[in-house]
Amino acid sequence: MASTTDHKTNDRKTGDVTTYILKQALAARVDDHVEIAVEAEDGTTFKIRATSDQLDALTGDLETILEADDADA
Repeated sequence: MASTTDHKTNDRKTGDVTTYILKQALAARVDDHVEIAVEAEDGTTFKIRATSDQLDALTGDLETILEADDADA
């Protein structure tokens, strides 16, 4: 479950990662990739570009998490 408190964790590239609470997200195919437009509860907006393979891996991770949540319920 998402935390309601922003926090920083280590990241190899930038040193910090900010956690945002998702307000909404939209996805669209653009040429050879998918773009996901994200809006956080605090009004921050950003776009994620991903390949189909990256999204397949993410989908698998999310399905595993949700199936575990359903099994615990």
